[in-house]
Amino acid sequence: MERKVQIHKAKVATAVPTAELDMSLEKEIISWEAPERTYQERDRDFWVTAISILVLISVILIFIKEFFLIMALFSVLFLYYVLSTVKPGSVICRITNKAVYFGEVRYEWKILSSFWFKHSLSYEILNIGTNLTFPRQISLVINPREKELIKEIMQKRLPMLQASPGTTDKIIKWVGERLPLESRKK
Repeated sequence: MERKVQIHKAKVATAVPTAELDMSLEKEIISWEAPERTYQERDRDFWVTAISILVLISVILIFIKEFFLIMALFSVLFLYYVLSTVKPGSVICRITNKAVYFGEVRYEWKILSSFWFKHSLSYEILNIGTNLTFPRQISLVINPREKELIKEIMQKRLPMLQASPGTTDKIIKWVGERLPLESRKK
């Protein structure tokens, strides 16, 4: 059984049925090419709004003499600017019978704890929790059409979590709904 996987100009990869796998050799179950991270270009209106809000907050912080906080906020805005203007490179992601690969980095099944799916920007993300100090989580961009196949493969090795939004996610969503930094397209 051979499956073609395509994601954002991806190359053809194959999926091997798990019943045919010999556990003594490492065999690829599925592989795909995807961006290293999620990415979305921002328009001029977004940046004008974000800088305006940051300047207003900075004026307030100047009166209470929080100069380091102002520098930190501008640094975060600059980082976000760089990440939203520099397109991510492509990486080959693979799931084998012995490990999960993100490019050349190998994560063996014994150090992985659980997995869940999340939608971020316009991408579907496979998140895998680890038992390591760093990284605590691996995020792989996947093709939404292959989500069920990947879910089936991962459930044979790891428990799936129903990712409920944490407090930070809820706050970000609430602020994003009430203070949109760019126009909403219908």
